[in-house]
Amino acid sequence: TVRSKGAEAEIHATLMDNINLIGSYTYTDAKTESTTVAGTEGKTPARIPTHMASAFASYTVPGGALKSLTAGVGMRYIGTSYGDAKNTFKVPSVDLYDAMLRYDLGEMNRSLKGASVQFNVNNVADTKYVASCASDTACFYGIGRTVTATVNYRW
Repeated sequence: TVRSKGAEAEIHATLMDNINLIGSYTYTDAKTESTTVAGTEGKTPARIPTHMASAFASYTVPGGALKSLTAGVGMRYIGTSYGDAKNTFKVPSVDLYDAMLRYDLGEMNRSLKGASVQFNVNNVADTKYVASCASDTACFYGIGRTVTATVNYRW
């Protein structure tokens, strides 16, 4: 049996009409309370970081030729976690950075009102990191840089 206690907080702030900030923090205290696996009672289960945090800021151009263009940057922190159930080694923490651009197509042409295009880049720096481990000889890398493009329509 695993007991997990924790807290999560998220805050949103709008500075002026065109700057948005989002921040979040998660604390998790997890312990194995009863088990049939020797040496794991009272230990933290593998792959559960105690601390995680993120922050994101975006700016929307209020006027001119680029009106309604939104640019954003963010970071994600994933704290250390144990790599095995006996807590014999740790998976290091990592900071990952993300970016986005979004444009409201309705600003370009009224018939496109409600449509937008968005480009996201996750792990901008293409950071190589260990995401998790199943044992001290079986660890898995996290996802490298990814670039996505989406078209949205809201009616």
